[in-house]
This record gives sequence, C-alpha cells and structure tokens, in this order.
Amino acid sequence: MTPKTLLKLSCAGMALLTLMACSNEEAAMAVKEAPLKPVRTMTVSLGGVSLKSFTGVVDAIKTAELGFRVSGELKSVNIKEGSEVKQGQVIATLDQTDFKITLDASQAEFDRASAEFKRAQSLITQGAISTADFEKLKAQKSNATAQLQSAKQNLKYTVLKAPFSGIIAKQYFSNFEKISSSVSFAVIQDLSAFEVKINIPESVMIKIKRDEEDRPVYAVFDGNQDKHYPLVFKEVSTRSDEKTQTYAVKFVMDGPKDINLLPGMSARVYAELNVHDKAIKEIFVPAHSVLEDSQGRFVYVVNEKSETKGDIERRAVVVGELNENGILILQGLDVGDRVVTAGMSKMSPGLMVRIMAEG
Repeated sequence: MTPKTLLKLSCAGMALLTLMACSNEEAAMAVKEAPLKPVRTMTVSLGGVSLKSFTGVVDAIKTAELGFRVSGELKSVNIKEGSEVKQGQVIATLDQTDFKITLDASQAEFDRASAEFKRAQSLITQGAISTADFEKLKAQKSNATAQLQSAKQNLKYTVLKAPFSGIIAKQYFSNFEKISSSVSFAVIQDLSAFEVKINIPESVMIKIKRDEEDRPVYAVFDGNQDKHYPLVFKEVSTRSDEKTQTYAVKFVMDGPKDINLLPGMSARVYAELNVHDKAIKEIFVPAHSVLEDSQGRFVYVVNEKSETKGDIERRAVVVGELNENGILILQGLDVGDRVVTAGMSKMSPGLMVRIMAEG
C-alpha cells in the first residue's frame, strides 16, 4: 500500500471518529435536556362547604277549602277560578228566604218566652206561682234565646267570605246549585309567598346541625336556571317517612315577580352543608380523574420530590356518591395528596413529571 493511500485512509478514519464523537455528545445532551412531562393536579382537601341539591315541590304559603256551614241553594256567586279576592270579600251567598223565616219564628218565640218569664218574676215574689212553674218558664226563655242566636248565626252562614287575600284556585259549584254543608265550594290560595318542600335522606340529615339551618339555601326553576331564589327555613319533621326513610323539610320564599310560579311546580333546591367537622370527612375529586381496569378503581397520585417535580404512583380507591362536587372518595386518599386530573392515559407508575401550578 502506497504512502498516499495510507494517508487517505487515515484521514477518513479520523473524520469517522469525529462524527461518532459528535453524535454521541449530541445524544447525551438530548437525554440530559429532555423536558419532564407536565401534569395538572389538584391537592386533596376537606372542602369547607359541600353543595347538595334536592328535588322540591312548590305549594302556596296558605291554602284553604271554603264551604258553607249550612246547606242551601246558591243565590249569587261572585267569583270564578283564577279570580283575585281580598280578605273579607263576599264570595257567594245562599238563598236566605227559609233562614229569615226561621229567624222571625225564633224571634217571636223569644219575645213570648221573655214576656212570660218577666211576669213570672213578679209573681214568684208574691207567692202566686210555684217554684217549679217559675223554673219551667225560665228554661223556656233560655231555650228561646239559644234558638234565636242559632237562627241569627245560620243567617250569617249563608254568606261566604274570603278568610284571607288570595286567588281562587278551584270552584266546585255554580250559581243556583244546591250545596251541602259537608262539601267544599271553592279553594283559595295565598300566592304572595310560597312554600317549598324537599325530602332529605338520613345520610344528609345527620350532618345538619341546628345552628346551621340559616346557611344559604336557594331554589332554581326550569326555564330560568340562571336565577337563584333565596329560601328561608320554616320547619323540619322529626320523624322519617316509613317508605322512603327521608325527612320533610319546608322552606319559604317570596313570590317572584319575573316568573309565573304556581303550586305543584317542581324546583331544584341547593343547600350548603358545612363539612369542616372532622366527623364529616368528605373528600371529592373530579369524576374523570378516577379510572377503572380489571384490578378495580384507581387514581394517579404525584409523590413530590421537589416543588416542581415528582413521580407517579397508582393508588386504589373506594368511591361513593357522585354529585355537583365530584365523586366521593371513601378510601385511598388523604388530605394533602396530589391527584392527577388531566392526561391520565399517558401516566404510568414511576414516571417522573413536572407539577404544574394548580388552578
């Protein structure tokens, strides 16, 4: 091999070594500078407030079945369904002819009995009448007085008045119909305010303390979900329903001006429950952060190695109810754990990641 050929081979070898050295150095730098995968997390904590929602039913603040206390024939009806009435307003009257005849007869009997008793009072002092006859006349006067008072009262009962201001929700009889004292003539409702009733299960009822009954509670109605209507606590039953094992709770709300709210409509009632109590250890995480495979349900947790770095750990969990706060974690997580909330499909145990700022 000639010196010239050796020189060429030597130069080619040196060039190849130089290229290999550069390639290895670049690869090493790439490995060294490979960025950690960023992950979004949330730190587990006991929420100060747990928002619960319940289905409620709306009712009028006051409802009354109206009826006559005597039987008779309707002579005048001054209302119809949907009419607004004021307290004391005459709603309907019965034919008073027979009642006035009875009153006149009772008045005549009372006058006669009173006159006879007055004469007996003067005669008893003179000894011209026996004590037995005197007591008989006295009893007749008392009976006549009672009959007269009853006749007057029955005449008053022929006039039906509104016990309070409200709306006639239902009318069962029309004019000139005969009506009995044992049936209802109409239903009146006070719609100046409303009562909202919800049924609370035992699991929630046990968390409510008496001093927390004034916590914010509001109602939302279909078609107007953006508006919150404040509710004021009214009463709660102390005995559960035998079938549903729930407790009835009633709230009061002012009559809204912007929607046509009527008794029987449904509402969604939202209530805030204080869960700072250690006995009420409720941990919620976003529902999508809980995964499931053949081994069961689990979440990915970041074990912090520094303020910005950590490695991934798979953590088995036991879950409870799902509500507006997320999914309830019964076992597997503690306060302070960092749960991965995005990109879980790209996680694996032991993977080093960069922790992104929460929020």
